[in-house]
This record gives sequence, structure tokens and C-alpha cells, in this order.
Amino acid sequence: MAQYRTIDLNGWPRAAHYRHFTDYPCAVTLSDDVDVTALRAACRSSRVSFTGAVLWTVSCVVNRHEEFRLTEVDAPELPEPVPAVWDEVHPVYNLFHEETETYTSLFTLWTPDFRDFLARMRDDCERASRLCAVSVPAPPNVFETSAVPWRHFTSASAVTPIPSLSPVIVWGGWREAGGRAAMPLSVTVSHAAADGFHLARFLNECEEGFAALAQRIGGGIL
Repeated sequence: MAQYRTIDLNGWPRAAHYRHFTDYPCAVTLSDDVDVTALRAACRSSRVSFTGAVLWTVSCVVNRHEEFRLTEVDAPELPEPVPAVWDEVHPVYNLFHEETETYTSLFTLWTPDFRDFLARMRDDCERASRLCAVSVPAPPNVFETSAVPWRHFTSASAVTPIPSLSPVIVWGGWREAGGRAAMPLSVTVSHAAADGFHLARFLNECEEGFAALAQRIGGGIL
């Protein structure tokens, strides 16, 4: 069952920023290339899903930081909606159907155990592959991701009238140069939740996580 804790605005360092960007909604986006050279090689040699490796690493970083696990709670006993933090969040992603050039959106329950996550993802994708639906019903504690492996890009964003407090993360096809593989990675979130510092830290930690996971896969330590 999804669990959260409400945030006391009186003691929250981000309270003023949250109030300001709730009254004047806008989103912040940061995109950059991240090095996936080692991860690509490790996944290829060990026959591990590269997409699964990226999705798990991104999910680990998201779950590490409260600013990416925010939600808003509105209940009869509350005078107004208040921010809250999920204990954990799970990735929503898209399964592409080549025959129809459409997709089914699904989710996989995140776990810090990489092997278990890959097994769950395989089962979820197998079930979704038999569906014609646009999406699989998801729990409330999820965040959106999307892979665009057909193209390297320099920026990506999710434009909505009211930006989401949970992040929208997009990655694309890698580009090789000088023996290195660079993959574009983008994160978009409501400015009420995070600033440029938090987005830059997210990209940095993802890149570090890709390298660390490549070592584990290469060493047979999943």
C-alpha cells in the first residue's frame, strides 16, 4: 500500500518556494548527455537489458531524494491541500508495439535489488505486450519516464498547464564520439518541487549510477 507523510510548511526550508511556484506554476527542465560507455558494454556482454539498467538506475536516484517523491494531499480534515512525500515511488514507462507503432504505458514496482527489478519488469512487459490498451492502471505513487531510442536529442520537456510535482524523465539514443557513448537524459518537474541544483544533482548521480552498475554487471554481481 502506498504510504506518505505530510510536510509541515512551518518547518520546511522549501515552504516559501513551494508556495510561490504553486501560485505561479511553472516547470524546470534540464537535459544533458551522460556517459553510458561502460554500461552499454556491460549490458551487451552479459545480455542484460540496457533499458532495464537505465530505468532501475533512474529509479534509484529518484527514490534517494525527497524533492522527486512529492505529492499533494487534499482531505476533508485539512483546511487546504498540503505537500507530502511518498515513502517510495515506482517508474511508469512505455512498451512500444512495432506492428502498430503505438505503445502501452505500464509500471514496475521499484526495488533496490537490481535482479528482482529486472524479473518484475520482464513479467510486466510480457503482460503488457498482449494488451491493446493505452495504459495499465497504476498506483498513485509513480513517476513518468519515456525512452526515445530512435534519436539522439539535445532537449526534451513535458508541457502541461499545471506542472507535475513528480518528475518526468526522458532519455534518447546514444551517440558515439571518441570511443565514448553519450546518451541524452532529461528531467522535468514543477518548480515548486525542485530547482536547477536538484536537477543537476539528479543527472550527475544517474551518470555515477550507470558507471557503478556497469561494474556490478561486468563483475557478475547483480
